[in-house]
Amino acid sequence: MGTKSKSSRKLTVIVVILAVVIPAFAVMSQYWEWYAGAEAAVENEERSTMVSEDFLRIFLDAGYILYNTESGREKEEDISAEEIKMILRENTSKIEEYENIYPYLEYRVLDEDGEEIAKSTADSGDVLTEKNMSSYELGMAVTYDEYGNPDVRIEAGKYKSEQSVAMREVINEYDSSNLEMETYDGNAEEWETVCLEKPKNRTYLYAMTAQNLQNYIDNYTYTGYYSMMESMKNVVLIMILAVAVLAWFLPVLPFWYPKELRILRTPFEIVVCVFLFIAEVLGENLWWIAERSGGSADLIDFIIWTIVFAVTFWAATCLRQVYTMGTRTYMKERMLCVKYWKYIRSGWEYVAAKIRNSVSRCYHFIDRIDLSSKNDRTIFKIVAVNFVILTLFCMMWFGGIFALVLYSAVLFWLLRKYFLELQEKYAVLLRATGEIAKGNLDVEITEDLGIFSPFKQEIQKIQTGFKKAVDEEVKSQRMKTDLITNVSHDLKTPLTAIITYVNLLKDEKDEEKQKDYIEVLERKSMRLKVLIEDLFEVSKASSKNVTLHIIDVDVVNLFKQVKLELEDKIAGADLDFRCMYPEEKVVASLDSQKTYRVFENLLVNIIKYAMPHTRVYIEITREDKEAVIRMKNVSAAELDFNTDEITERFVRGDTSRNTEGSGLGLAIAKSFVELQKGKFKIETEADLFKVEVRF
Repeated sequence: MGTKSKSSRKLTVIVVILAVVIPAFAVMSQYWEWYAGAEAAVENEERSTMVSEDFLRIFLDAGYILYNTESGREKEEDISAEEIKMILRENTSKIEEYENIYPYLEYRVLDEDGEEIAKSTADSGDVLTEKNMSSYELGMAVTYDEYGNPDVRIEAGKYKSEQSVAMREVINEYDSSNLEMETYDGNAEEWETVCLEKPKNRTYLYAMTAQNLQNYIDNYTYTGYYSMMESMKNVVLIMILAVAVLAWFLPVLPFWYPKELRILRTPFEIVVCVFLFIAEVLGENLWWIAERSGGSADLIDFIIWTIVFAVTFWAATCLRQVYTMGTRTYMKERMLCVKYWKYIRSGWEYVAAKIRNSVSRCYHFIDRIDLSSKNDRTIFKIVAVNFVILTLFCMMWFGGIFALVLYSAVLFWLLRKYFLELQEKYAVLLRATGEIAKGNLDVEITEDLGIFSPFKQEIQKIQTGFKKAVDEEVKSQRMKTDLITNVSHDLKTPLTAIITYVNLLKDEKDEEKQKDYIEVLERKSMRLKVLIEDLFEVSKASSKNVTLHIIDVDVVNLFKQVKLELEDKIAGADLDFRCMYPEEKVVASLDSQKTYRVFENLLVNIIKYAMPHTRVYIEITREDKEAVIRMKNVSAAELDFNTDEITERFVRGDTSRNTEGSGLGLAIAKSFVELQKGKFKIETEADLFKVEVRF
């Protein structure tokens, strides 16, 4: 049955991975097609724009506009160049198309003698001529004869030949007659006719750099990318729907592992928020993902799409529980807004009441000023007096200026006096903080600090905190010194014995004594080995460098095993163990080896230090969701140590250190308990030693 379950679990994991990875590869396989299609569409759109009659007609319209807005040409009709532009804007689209291209266009206007009449205010740095037009991405010369008939020569351009053909068609269809328009004269309050002439005896040189031309085209060509974006969205949407359908129907297959993971119990609101967040981020960056590497996919793309489809599979699997659990049960157990509705409603009522009270207080603030309160009364007096004084000054007209100057001087003196008092109080505060910074924690502030009084209280708290920190540091340094002393003593004792017996062994000829010496050497070396192993173990535990293998452990059964292993030592110590176990199992998620060591160290500690011929009480029980182990024994020695320090490394109850032991047993036990998120507590009552462990 177990083998079948493991096989089912593996097969389920493989199917889920395939359901996520295959759509990811399917999407990435479309990258190049999307990228190449978009580039081709954009290039085709760019070509269509460049050779279109609408684009080429702009340059003929530009000559018409530039001719009628030349400086001095408006004097006949007595209207300005800006008014001509306004008339063109109201009566024709020529000016709008010209203004769209104007920021990117360089031009130069020449008369029939080749003299420059006008040019663009911003250019590439070189003087624009017919000879250097080939250096531009687009260049053309539009010439109007004395009758206003245009002639166009395309000098530079990617689509030069096609543009030349298209321009001839534009010229044939172009209406270059004078333009008469009605405009309203606001001064005369009547309509009048304005005639705008066609260009004559002018040559217009137009050019656009590669960057300017690209910038202009980018503002008007985007449908290629848009179409590819729609294609991408459709494919991705289909894949997402396919993964969702798989997540919905795969669990009905016979090989599917039936156990529900904890992650699938995620509340409905969190599932929806995570999925919508992924969808929003994906929608905003979809085209960037495809074109980021020039149409090719890499590891980052695989990670992105794997996350997208994994989230989709997870979300669909979570929502599938509506079908398996039933709508009512799902809403009660998986929807936070339903599960905690009463708390949400009470919270909303509380917040709404607070908002109503705040709005009410603000609304009725004026008629609820508490004039009996010292602060409110003082502020109200200051504002009222200042209001009356300023009102009187305003009533004095010009003489009020002098009175206002005098009032300002008096106000300055009062504020200066108050500011100097604040400076003195601030100096006292600064001096006190400086003394504390130098290490004087006993400095006192006796002066009245006024508005800085709260800082005085906070400084006193800081002094108390610093003193406590110093005491802790002194304690830490003392414990470090004791640690070094104890380690040296505990390592030196067996090492000295080993050296002594080695020297005796060298000179001893009696084989029986040699055997005795070797046994002593073995015992002392094993003692040294255990001490070093314990030191290494507690060092790893203190640095959290311990790997835990968490499983469900029967605490009672594990404790019985440890006690059985130590039965000989218990009998040798002449102790009567009274154990109270619950009838049911007490199971906790623990590392069995580390927990075994905890029980072993605690029992060895009892065996070593308990008074012979006394009873030891062991109680294992379950309290709420905690497994609790309590041990009590009567100590053979007086319990005069600090219970907070007894679990420190190399600290032992017998301060003379006559008994054999490393002083690491309780330290290791406490570290292993805390590593497993447990609680370890030691208490003493007269000669009664008590230990409590909670998992």
